Amino acid sequence: MKYKEFYISDSNGKSNCIVRTYSKLFNKEYDQVQNELIEISKKLGYDSYTEVEVFEDYLKSNNYSIINIDNDIKIKDLDLELGSYAVFCYDKKDYYHMVPIINNIVYDKSDECLDLYVIKIYKENN
Repeated sequence: MKYKEFYISDSNGKSNCIVRTYSKLFNKEYDQVQNELIEISKKLGYDSYTEVEVFEDYLKSNNYSIINIDNDIKIKDLDLELGSYAVFCYDKKDYYHMVPIINNIVYDKSDECLDLYVIKIYKENN
């Protein structure tokens, strides 16, 4: 797994990992993705677009599905086929994160994400 620095933010300089991931995967502007997620959160009755049901709904509507993985695997140890993925991960404490992986390149603001543990992987359906 290779790493490439990737960081974008809204017009106020703030950034969220879910919005960054989806902006990269779907080649959309940060504000567009954020607004789409906010609409889904309202539709589903949530106050935040960071709820699992909200970001999973967004992925499903963009032709992504969950793939099975082994427990206790770190991002750096993933062996994925070529393609586009959203990886929901954490540090086994209270830090949760999402990163895009495209053709075995992890795009994030820091390579520290490589040591996070995978919770779920969402793969683009071909």
